[in-house]
Amino acid sequence: MISVYMAMLDEPEDRVLFEHAYKRYKNKMIAIAYNITDNYHDAEEAVSCAFLKIADNFGKLKERSGQERAACYCVIVKNCAYDILRARNRRREIPLDEDEELPDKSSDVSDEVLGDYGYQRVVEAIRSLPEIYAQTLYLQNVTGLSVKETAAALGVSEAVVRKRSERARIKLRELLDEQGITV
Repeated sequence: MISVYMAMLDEPEDRVLFEHAYKRYKNKMIAIAYNITDNYHDAEEAVSCAFLKIADNFGKLKERSGQERAACYCVIVKNCAYDILRARNRRREIPLDEDEELPDKSSDVSDEVLGDYGYQRVVEAIRSLPEIYAQTLYLQNVTGLSVKETAAALGVSEAVVRKRSERARIKLRELLDEQGITV
């Protein structure tokens, strides 16, 4: 499969960099995707989707430092995994027996819609934070990286990650309070 991705790249040095990234980060990306999808096949599909996007945008990515690229790979695979999860949930069909009566879940549906709406507002609020705070929150809370792993991905010390995380949570709480969302 790597040959398909590498065929998308024009420069030989890009192919070498891409191959190195593929070999180095593939397993970590599968772990991130599996953590989201809870299905190995969906995780592999997310990684495949991510590497297609990485190959398609490799010109922009190669200009970043190694840690920044690694963080971008994590973000890309996470987004692909969530896309697959959303698609899987849309396709899910529940077979109904004629004799079976369904429970009334009208109140649950409104809670779910409001919950999803609130979740989207929180995600939007995170995205509106300054990039250093948004990256830190995202890597730790969405991709599940530890403080040490986040520090390595961002190329900063663990103390910096802890402080950024603390400041990001404060800023996020302030933004959500302004929008009327209580956390």
